[in-house]
Amino acid sequence: MNAAANALVKSSLGRLPIPIFGSVATLGMWARHSSRSAGPAVGWGFPLVVGGLWFVWPAVDEEWKISMGFMSGDVAGAPAAEAADAGAPAAVVVELSEAAQEAVENAYIPPDAELHEPTEKDIQIGKELRSGEFTTLESDWDDFLAKAIKPGEDDDDDDDDDDEDDEEEDEDDDE
Repeated sequence: MNAAANALVKSSLGRLPIPIFGSVATLGMWARHSSRSAGPAVGWGFPLVVGGLWFVWPAVDEEWKISMGFMSGDVAGAPAAEAADAGAPAAVVVELSEAAQEAVENAYIPPDAELHEPTEKDIQIGKELRSGEFTTLESDWDDFLAKAIKPGEDDDDDDDDDDEDDEEEDEDDDE
């Protein structure tokens, strides 16, 4: 093995770059050095493999397990395939009327929804975004930041109302 490692270092294969180690030759020397101290750890190999598979195996795709021969082809979808092969009736194709087709296509739109008409500001922002300019949005962001850092006079009215409601409830509980 020592001769093989020396040949690897001298060959052009040994000069190939590899991440972390720098070259294949350095990786080979490290592996040869590390293998000397691997003896006491050999007993942990089987428990580590079993423990790793315990956690990893459920996450492996069922189709891959079947294709590699680790499982038989009987999975959740297999009975349906067997029924189709056994002469079960084919799937029925449903023809929809134009009104039904239109209802399906517009099902996500609420019936009372109004289409959004862009304002002058929306159009200006769209033009700026297409050209890569964000000045209008930046001014909005700056205004928001200023309000968030230093709230105005009326911003805490809801909190005051909540505090008053809590005080009234406490008074009612005391009676």
